[in-house]
Amino acid sequence: MIKKLQHRFIFITMSCISFIFALILLVLNISVNYSARQQGFGILYQYEQRMQSHQKTPQNQQPPSIKDADFPRINKPDNHWFNDMRISYVIYDSDGNIEELSAGGNPEMTVETLTTMAESVLAKARNTGSQSGYLYLLSNDANRTSIYFLDYSPEKDMSMRLFTLCLWVGLAGIIFILILVIFLSRLVTMPVRLAFEKQKQFVADASHELKTPLTIITANAEVLESSLSGNKWLGNILEQSGRMKKLINNLLDLARLDSGSQSQDFANFDLSRTVKNVCLSFESLAYEYRKTLLIEVDPALTLHGNESAIKQLVTILLDNAFKYSDEKGTICVRLSSHGEKRELLVHNTGLGISAEDQKRIFERFYRSDASRSRESGGYGLGLSIAEAIVKTHKGHICVKSDGQTYTDFFVTLPSP
Repeated sequence: MIKKLQHRFIFITMSCISFIFALILLVLNISVNYSARQQGFGILYQYEQRMQSHQKTPQNQQPPSIKDADFPRINKPDNHWFNDMRISYVIYDSDGNIEELSAGGNPEMTVETLTTMAESVLAKARNTGSQSGYLYLLSNDANRTSIYFLDYSPEKDMSMRLFTLCLWVGLAGIIFILILVIFLSRLVTMPVRLAFEKQKQFVADASHELKTPLTIITANAEVLESSLSGNKWLGNILEQSGRMKKLINNLLDLARLDSGSQSQDFANFDLSRTVKNVCLSFESLAYEYRKTLLIEVDPALTLHGNESAIKQLVTILLDNAFKYSDEKGTICVRLSSHGEKRELLVHNTGLGISAEDQKRIFERFYRSDASRSRESGGYGLGLSIAEAIVKTHKGHICVKSDGQTYTDFFVTLPSP
């Protein structure tokens, strides 16, 4: 339980931190890309303005060569030359024919590629956007249609480098925080761990202390019964002493399973023979109550574990099936092998278990039908012990029922 609490604390904490990191990384990436695109469109607008200013040069003056982009450098930033080298353009006349085009300084830009991109932009009929990894600007006037393309790769490379840097820094930070959270989770769960250890110790000590006076009471009652046979008060004392003895033994079993001491007695044993022997001991009970007991056990299946604990597991499940099966009902025990796992199924017909009770049926002292459990002598500890035994063997146990006609208990155990 403490391990589950610790793992849940780590999972919730790291999930929140990872979500915040992903959100920050996403916002940062979007903002950087948006800023880079806006910067790129700014470059295109500046280039368009300079082109229009040269196109308005008086006719008696010779305009400078547009292809050479030999613009005046008065009050011109030093990076204009680099930006102009990245710009390609296509200019159409009023009839839709190409009047002028330039690939700028991009060696990968061919005339065919440039014209294809320009035609795609004209088909979109949007003033700004991106096309094949290039930013474009569409400009219309009375006589011309101009399309300018900007090689966007430097901005994209910068965004990707920044994204990669933030990603690696964030991952390194998450790993560091994970180590810190693991350490903190131990401190956070320490009070719960201490309380749980004290509870287990109390249950174990109290059970041991109760065994001695209970044994004395039972022995004295048996001596008195031999001389006062038929006394109903002595009968009640013996009956309740027996129930108390069963409760104490269950509490001792839980304390022993919680401590993990049974794992020290693990060994390879014949699981098929063990399950079959436990089932055979219930045949007389099935005959007495006129119920059908079916045994389907695959031969020669072995398991690495505690044989006495597995016997107790099968006994608990069979006892539960006999108690809560319907009159003249059927109980079936099936043991099989699937790959490297051993699967045990205990099935019984009867009223079944509701969906709400299935969620809590393995809790200690929980009884889905309190009155019926008292009549049958149960305290709601049997299935808790069964679950503890399965967990000690690194297995899994679950229940399935329609709440009306049947109940199935599935146990999966790892093979040796």
